Amino acid sequence: MTDPGYDWRLVVAPARGTISPVDVSEGTWLAAGSPLGSVRSRRQQVDVSAAYDGVLAEWLVHEGDLVDAGDPIARLYPKVAS
Repeated sequence: MTDPGYDWRLVVAPARGTISPVDVSEGTWLAAGSPLGSVRSRRQQVDVSAAYDGVLAEWLVHEGDLVDAGDPIARLYPKVAS
């Protein structure tokens, strides 16, 4: 199989808790800093955002899923410099 040349990156949960992703469709262009959701625990709520410009390729979680810190929550195709 030929490598399609995609250079996707994982967005990971910053903390342990229940994920609440934003309502953004796969294939949507996101600017760096765009909110992707939040992780809620008993003690805190931690926001998750895109670290770089790119396209949301795939959600890997659903509303209410339990995640640990470092668990993948989405795949993002970053903007490639030409």
